[in-house]
This record gives sequence, structure tokens and C-alpha cells, in this order.
Amino acid sequence: MNIPITLTTLLVCQIFLAEHAGAQSHTAAVTVNIRFLPVQTITVQTSQQTTDLVYATPEDYENGVAINQDDHLTVFSSGGFQVTVAGGYAGFSRSGGSETIPVSDVIVRAGDGSNSGTHARYTEATLSATSVPIIESEGGGRNLKYNVTYDNRIAGLAQKYIDKYVSSDGVETVYSTNVTYTITTR
Repeated sequence: MNIPITLTTLLVCQIFLAEHAGAQSHTAAVTVNIRFLPVQTITVQTSQQTTDLVYATPEDYENGVAINQDDHLTVFSSGGFQVTVAGGYAGFSRSGGSETIPVSDVIVRAGDGSNSGTHARYTEATLSATSVPIIESEGGGRNLKYNVTYDNRIAGLAQKYIDKYVSSDGVETVYSTNVTYTITTR
């Protein structure tokens, strides 16, 4: 038996098999998508979830009251968005009574907070039971902060609240309504 011829034959066979094995390879393709869905959240700063417009001095009754809540709203949005505001009812209801004050006595104003981004536009809104836009943005962002002012000075200037205190209520008479902020895609 001739060993060099056998080794040469084996080597040629291995080369031949390796070439044919490469010729039988297959490929497959896959499409990879990156999909973006609209994601929005809005929260009211916990310490400001109750906001009081307090009439405590003669000047308050003569001039009305406004309160600014710094960084009142926090927004996350994966793209452009709109924030609306609505009063829960057509009026503020007296606790323990049937009297009401129209929600339209309050104007809601949003503005730049500590991190409001660069895309926001603000619209002053007279509070109503119907949603009204107050913030619009072409771009999104995370942890966006907006100040909100609740302004009741127009009604105060008209001195509409003389006689709203009811002595049987005790220390104070309170009129309340719920205010809802909603964020949607834009």
C-alpha cells in the first residue's frame, strides 16, 4: 500500500467536499422594524392636587384672586401633543348647600415651568364643562413641567362674591369643582 498516494487522495477528496459543501449554503432574511406608538402621560403635582382661591381680605373681594402653581403639570409625550382643561361640572357647588358659582368665573393659564421644552404654545382658557386646549406642542419630551395659574380676578372685580359667605357654614363657605387635564396626540 502506498501511503503518500492515499494521503494525497484523501486531501483531494477533502478539498472537493469542502468546495461542494460551500455551494450548498442557504441564506434567509428578516425584516426588523422599529415601531413607535403614541405614549402620553400627564400628572398634577401631588402637593397641588387641591388648589384654593381664598377670599380673606377686603382687597380680595374688591380685586379678585389668582394663584400660580409652579410646575403644576408634568407631561411625557412620545411626539406632538395637546393638553386640554375642563371643569367637572358647569359650576362650583357649595359644600352643604345647593348654590353654585359658574366655572366660567375662573380663567386657566398655562406657561413655562422649570422644564417646558421649546415647542409649547399656550392658550388662555375660560374654564368650562367642555375641554378647552391650553398647551400645544409639535414635539414631545419627557418630564416636561408647566406652570398653571387659576385666575378669578374678573369675577372678583365685578364683586360677584359679596354675600357668598354663609354664616351657618362655620369658619368658611367652600365652593368646589373638579378640574380635569387631558393629553392627546397631535
